[in-house]
Amino acid sequence: MAALPRLTVLLCDNDSSAAGRLYQELTSSPLVERVVAVETLADAAARVAGATEFDVLIVDPLSTDLAQAARFVLARTDEGIATVLYVDLARVEEQAVTFYHGDRTRLRDAITLDKRTPPEMLGAEADVVLTKCQAFRLLATGRSRADRLLGEVRERASSTGDDELERLVDDVDQVRILEHVRPEPGLVRPKVASNTVFLSYRFKEEDGFVRGLTGLLEDQGFTVITGRAADGYVGMAVLNRIRECEYFVSLMTRARQFAEPGEKFATSAWLIEEKGAALAFSKYMVLLVEEGVDDIGGLHGDWQRHQFTAPTFTTAARAAVQQLRKRSGRPD
Repeated sequence: MAALPRLTVLLCDNDSSAAGRLYQELTSSPLVERVVAVETLADAAARVAGATEFDVLIVDPLSTDLAQAARFVLARTDEGIATVLYVDLARVEEQAVTFYHGDRTRLRDAITLDKRTPPEMLGAEADVVLTKCQAFRLLATGRSRADRLLGEVRERASSTGDDELERLVDDVDQVRILEHVRPEPGLVRPKVASNTVFLSYRFKEEDGFVRGLTGLLEDQGFTVITGRAADGYVGMAVLNRIRECEYFVSLMTRARQFAEPGEKFATSAWLIEEKGAALAFSKYMVLLVEEGVDDIGGLHGDWQRHQFTAPTFTTAARAAVQQLRKRSGRPD
């Protein structure tokens, strides 16, 4: 299969710090051919006027005039350009009533990139967004070619007086309308790699429990994938890693003690989020839970949970790995 064409990106953002970070990641991405950065909508409009060179528009409506930015973004989407909102998603939700008012409700369908993304994860998140843009462009190009071909056929039918051919073209148009042919740009279904395990853990444990657990998994022929560099941020790149793995293992260690009396602890919130994602993706799941950790959310069965203390960790880890080995269908 031929490689997808690299993208030409127009970045419009007057937040120089955020724009600079993203510009650096975009220019180093293998998915991008060229990036042009501008600070104002007027500059962006001048760049796209009469031009077909840009595949992707990235803009922060909150750093410019919201109404004007929304009109500009929606017009580009209608032209078949993939548009990305590079915004602080928390601010957007706080201002949702205003942000999505009127025709701006269409912005809910836009591809987004969160400005709160940690620098260590920005490159990975940007590549996820760019992959969505490639999918959008392919679909938009296909629709454009189909529209052009139907137009040529309709013109021929009209010029030759072929009523049957003209009715056929009308029928095709009706089918396309009824099917609501409209891309969902983010949903490029990933392939699940065999014998891969997403290992979810607190990064403070990396030199302790995690090293031993990783070794046990690799010794049994599993490939271990992590959200390394995310450190508390569960973005699209991490979600895709979970979705692409065959199995999910979470090491839930103590993060903080509850205020009420008793030896009860909470684990890190992002481990709960990753576990929720694994459940949503129907992953076969094994949990290693440190003694005292409570409130880890619902499970499909306690048999998937292995409790441990520091002295018993190796035993619990071996039991968890053996469980995965049996699930994989390999002999003991």
